[in-house]
Amino acid sequence: MRDIFISYTHKDNLSLTDEELGWVDRFHRAIQVRLTQLLGRESAVFYDTAVMSGSDRLTPKIESEVRDTKILISIVSPGYLRSAWCNQELELFARTSLPEHSTAELDTKSRIIKVVKLPVEQALEKQATVDLSDVLGHEFYQMDKRGIPCEVDAEPPDHREFVRRVNELAYDIRNMLAMLGDEEGARPDPVAPSGRVVYVAETTSDLADDAERLRRALQQYGHTVLPQGRYAYGPDYAQNVEADLGKAEVSVHCVGASYGSVPERQHKSVVELQYDIAADEIARRAQQQKPPLRRFAWSPPGVATDEPQQEAFIARLRDEATLLETPFETLKTSVQQALEAPPAPAPAAPKPAAAAADAPALTVYLVFDSSDAEAVKPLDDWLFDNGYEVLQPIFDGDEAQIRKNDESCLVACDAVLVFCGAAPADWLRQRVLDLQKAFAYGRQRPFLARGVVVADPQSADKDRFRSHSVVKMEMYGAFSSDALGPFLATIQQAQETAV
Repeated sequence: MRDIFISYTHKDNLSLTDEELGWVDRFHRAIQVRLTQLLGRESAVFYDTAVMSGSDRLTPKIESEVRDTKILISIVSPGYLRSAWCNQELELFARTSLPEHSTAELDTKSRIIKVVKLPVEQALEKQATVDLSDVLGHEFYQMDKRGIPCEVDAEPPDHREFVRRVNELAYDIRNMLAMLGDEEGARPDPVAPSGRVVYVAETTSDLADDAERLRRALQQYGHTVLPQGRYAYGPDYAQNVEADLGKAEVSVHCVGASYGSVPERQHKSVVELQYDIAADEIARRAQQQKPPLRRFAWSPPGVATDEPQQEAFIARLRDEATLLETPFETLKTSVQQALEAPPAPAPAAPKPAAAAADAPALTVYLVFDSSDAEAVKPLDDWLFDNGYEVLQPIFDGDEAQIRKNDESCLVACDAVLVFCGAAPADWLRQRVLDLQKAFAYGRQRPFLARGVVVADPQSADKDRFRSHSVVKMEMYGAFSSDALGPFLATIQQAQETAV
């Protein structure tokens, strides 16, 4: 009884010389060795070395091997999906594979694994004798800066990456064999499905390993991770992203130093496009009063780019205070914490105005520099007198205490208001950038409003300051509550829409 049958087109195993092994030959050797190591026994992996015409009928040997194998690996490429021979193998496996090799968790189709050697259009996958568009996939290619796919090979310079991907595939196969009752092999503890769905967005090559590590970590908790494979860069790219984001509770967008490839009929890179489609999904759910989509945008600390488009995209994320710039483990923890919480309920319908008096007071974190302690008092008093609970920074104590208070206030408040009068020139910009860290500290909900009040002394830096992430208000001269109108209106609008 075979563990694996490798289904492939011999066109994908061609080599430049007779002495060289083909790509499939090297793949077969690598997966057989690694699976043997993981199972603790000799793995049984079959692949046909005889070159047959695509119009030939399957030989009795091939038919027997297909029927009596536990898992079928399809080496997917354009040539594979157009091969009559390969389509016959797929159809035979789906139709006649021994029923005792299936379980409630793994039906026959779930025992097909795609090893994607070259990207293919989803429509072509759907046209195969077995629809492969929703089958578990492992990519064995990577895109260069021009968006051209290249196979990940067992030979240098790709050797380490090839081994890494073979190792991940082998672990998945080991787990599937255990679920199918592999009594001889080493068996991991089964992971019950969590019922939670995460979208880990396609990223650029510099962060591809981090994105894959996140996918694997989430899958180990039983979460469903989308997309199941890389989308083709055709005209349907955005539509495919929208469909998968519509199923997710959380989306994660890894932002690196490279801007990335641009799909057909688009003017944004795949990274920026997926981020913006997620924003549209957030807005759609809020409008329809459906459970929200939690979106994480993440960069490791110190990312630097020399591409103007990527520089502008990162600056935009920072201005919007949505970019987490943290170590990878912090991102992983934040995402997992979001998924450990109960699924977010749909937004409640707006409460009638009469109920407002019974609602708890809103909390505003009033951020200011110690040099403005006196100047900010009228604003502090007005907020308190009008029913707001006011949190403030502390200036006495060691640096750790001051930072801890700031983090706690950013997590706990409903809205944040930054007051800048006599503070140093770079203080305001830095404090606005610091707002993005609130979600890394553990904040679980958006701010109702983020505002900045610039006060005396007036300066060119204050006049030039602007940001898409905060509401700017000028309050030169005596205190005037009228200047707070845009900030208060933003809070009211957020309450009314129950975002």
